[in-house]
Amino acid sequence: MTTRLPALDGLRAVAAGLVVLTHAAFLTGFGATGGLTGRLWARGDFGVGIFFALSGFLLHRGLVADDTRGRLDVTGYALRRVARVLPAYWVALAAVVIGANPPLRDWLLHAALLQIYVPDAWISAFGQSWSLATEMSFYLVLPLIVIALRPLRRRNEALPLVVLVLAAFLTTAASGLGAGEVFGEDIQFHMWLHARAPQFLVGMICAEALLVSSSRISRRLSLWGADPAMCLAVAAGAYLLGTTPLAGALTVEAATWSDFIVRTALCTVVSFALLLPLTHGGESLYRTALSHPLARWLGAVSYGIFLWHLPVFFGLYAVSGVELFRDGLLPLLAIGVPVTLALAAMSHQWIELPSSALATRILRRHRDRERHQQHQPDTRLDS
Repeated sequence: MTTRLPALDGLRAVAAGLVVLTHAAFLTGFGATGGLTGRLWARGDFGVGIFFALSGFLLHRGLVADDTRGRLDVTGYALRRVARVLPAYWVALAAVVIGANPPLRDWLLHAALLQIYVPDAWISAFGQSWSLATEMSFYLVLPLIVIALRPLRRRNEALPLVVLVLAAFLTTAASGLGAGEVFGEDIQFHMWLHARAPQFLVGMICAEALLVSSSRISRRLSLWGADPAMCLAVAAGAYLLGTTPLAGALTVEAATWSDFIVRTALCTVVSFALLLPLTHGGESLYRTALSHPLARWLGAVSYGIFLWHLPVFFGLYAVSGVELFRDGLLPLLAIGVPVTLALAAMSHQWIELPSSALATRILRRHRDRERHQQHQPDTRLDS
């Protein structure tokens, strides 16, 4: 059985908060006019990388644990992922479609989570949903990765960890592919899995290292994770560098290959440095803060926060008649955040929990049926 880490819920809340801040900064123009504070808010898109790292850690840890016990259930894994993601997503998308009335093709592509594979299927009030398309591609690939790592694990239990570390470096270099893409005209390759893989991989690395504590890489990670102050300082430094021209523009302007590589590397470092003390460290003020009941509750409803904050922000602009990019940061947050939290809480209670519970019941019935069939006596007559 895998150990639950309550502080990861708090880290999920941090990721959601960063995503909310980056969109507030963009919509109000604060990212361009707010000086260093504005740039820090605008770089909140690194919160998506934190979400990816958390997915990499939690899902890889669970699948590898099942696989090593010979109980890898890909069908059950797929059903749980679908139940966790799609019902709440489709409800939020339906609200956006009713309010924004996008073209039929665009909302169908969004419903199928295929919007990142065509150049002009963007729905502004649901723009954050691109990362769910990336996440879904990771869900599809992860079981194949776990299966592919089996022979290496049998040969040497530390080999999968080495492979994942090498893959993180290689995919960081590959994130520059597609540089110069124009938003709204070209396919946004930087949203595809190959460009976001490093953040998933650092989560997978943390999970894998827990299985092979005797390897050199694992010992190094444990040493770093035991020093949360250092990890937080590294995360803060990388985040700050992400607000500089080294990482390219803080808007949707076209970026060079070096912009993408540097931005990917910095986002990966931030995600890794924030996650590592929680997976490989001991008790600390950092862990305690993220384990606080409020932080954990925000983490529990973070998916709803992610889904609803941008539609709420756009809805407030539409109702008020205020022009986009013309300030209004405080009113937007003062009204938009409480409304988002209320919708997120309802989504969690009325959609996410029931759909996950339904998936659990379906899987339990399926397992009970299989167990019953296995214990049925063979009543066929011998010929």
